[in-house]
Amino acid sequence: MSAIALAKAEGFHSLFTIHHSLPMVHRLATTNDFNAVYDMYMDDYANAYLTYDPMSKGEFKPTYESVVNTQTLYVVEIDGEVMATYRLVPKTDRQQHTVYLGGFTIKDTSRGKGFGSKILSAIKQQCEKNGMVRIELTVDVDNMAAIGLYKKAGFETEGIVKKSYKLSRTNRFYDEYLMACILE
Repeated sequence: MSAIALAKAEGFHSLFTIHHSLPMVHRLATTNDFNAVYDMYMDDYANAYLTYDPMSKGEFKPTYESVVNTQTLYVVEIDGEVMATYRLVPKTDRQQHTVYLGGFTIKDTSRGKGFGSKILSAIKQQCEKNGMVRIELTVDVDNMAAIGLYKKAGFETEGIVKKSYKLSRTNRFYDEYLMACILE
């Protein structure tokens, strides 16, 4: 069973506890999570490094619903409050042992408190439990905070993806590092 199918069937709860010993819950996002995910994606700091240009809630809603329907978008909550989101996109065929981690962002009021490390640790544990061997991601070459977090979590830089994306507000292309973590 794929990592996504298992997570969908079981959900997964991190073994980590924070905030007064409340569990950190990782679950598939639903349409009810729209406002929380929108706020994280459109945050001024995070948005420059995420997939979508700034847009209104009305413009984002069809995109969000489409992504939710892929069952690859997760949220992380503590005591019912969504405080992070990410996507786990499984690869297929000869790469079925690999999952792509994307759109990882943490609510602005929760940044710098160790959540990123704990979330990545839980993702790695769940992916390994579900038979994944490799997690890969791309990260802007200038996003030093994210690069440091990923390296701390065991990801290694494997190369540079030139002109990987273009920001509408600058009309410039940006490079990203391809990073991966082997789970064996």
